[in-house]
Amino acid sequence: MTRMSKVVKPRRAVASATAVLAVACGGVAFAPGAASGAAASTPVPAQTAYVINGISDTVTPIATSTNTPGKPIKVGGSPSAIVVTPSGKTVYVANESTDTVLPIATATNHPGKPIKVGVAPGAMVITPNGKTIYVANESSNTVTPITTATNSPGKPITVGNSPESITVTPNGKTVYVSNLGANTVTPIDTATNTPRAPIKVGNTPAAMAVTPDSKTLYVLNADSQSVTPIATATNTPGTPIPVGNDPYVISITPNGETAYVTNLGSNTVTPITIATNTAGPPIRVGKGPQAAALTPNGQTLYVGNAISRTVTPIATATNNPGKTIKVGINAMWIAFTPTGATAYVANYDSNSVTPIATATNTPGTPIKVGKGPAAIVITP
Repeated sequence: MTRMSKVVKPRRAVASATAVLAVACGGVAFAPGAASGAAASTPVPAQTAYVINGISDTVTPIATSTNTPGKPIKVGGSPSAIVVTPSGKTVYVANESTDTVLPIATATNHPGKPIKVGVAPGAMVITPNGKTIYVANESSNTVTPITTATNSPGKPITVGNSPESITVTPNGKTVYVSNLGANTVTPIDTATNTPRAPIKVGNTPAAMAVTPDSKTLYVLNADSQSVTPIATATNTPGTPIPVGNDPYVISITPNGETAYVTNLGSNTVTPITIATNTAGPPIRVGKGPQAAALTPNGQTLYVGNAISRTVTPIATATNNPGKTIKVGINAMWIAFTPTGATAYVANYDSNSVTPIATATNTPGTPIKVGKGPAAIVITP
């Protein structure tokens, strides 16, 4: 990894209304919001944030009620991705250099037996029902399904060259894998774990996101400076949507109306109106926007600017950027507590996590973690 003179360019991840289910380095995640009809007196359970430290080969648990880090949990070599089950009982960590996935029981923070997968696992997604994890193995050109009830890996599924990102439709019927080296996306039928015909997209397809109604998949084409919409009913690609230079991550609002694309090379965010697949005027943010996440209510997009060492909040109702928030060096990841009250920003080169009170956009005291914090999940 490089220092601050250059932006760290990790794997690109998914961000949508179901982003908590799909996490890989260099993107976004948030936990589901509280039920809209919950009574005011209903106690809110304590949550734990889990941060993967890519250089220390550890995971740091953080009690979100006090922002206190716990004892680091030793995992495999070069942890590269992390997911949490919908029940919140287990966190899974993909270890790129040891070709394993490690389950961690959140009740005790004890790691279980490593699960052997393909070569260089770099991205994972968990189905909405929590029954299966799909692991993209970048150097094997395969995806390994893992049954969470037994933590047993299934038969590898062959996909395209250099699978980079992976996501699942909210209805759980299809997993999509972007193949960085083949300029394609492979759909996988989750009922049979059968890959379908690859879908041709633009050059260097990376991050993806699916609309909440499961009808449209959006694929970022980094070298084509475009986004390809794909109708999931037929797996037919639509007309590419032009965006900025080096589109990096994508977030879709919970109401399914707007997609936001961070443009790493343009220092902008492009809003896309989903009903018409048209791009709006670019929104100017800080330098090197490589992380982004929407609050659970969808009202604000937080953009992590790696070079500026800031976060830019954008009001989605107006697409107006707010006052920048100072964070650490090289913001790589943003996650929210289930209520959206606090955002957590992983600062790769500061070895810290910055909590932000979203009501006031005030940063708190940085939380010291291991070396190279690169991704966060928060238990529901």
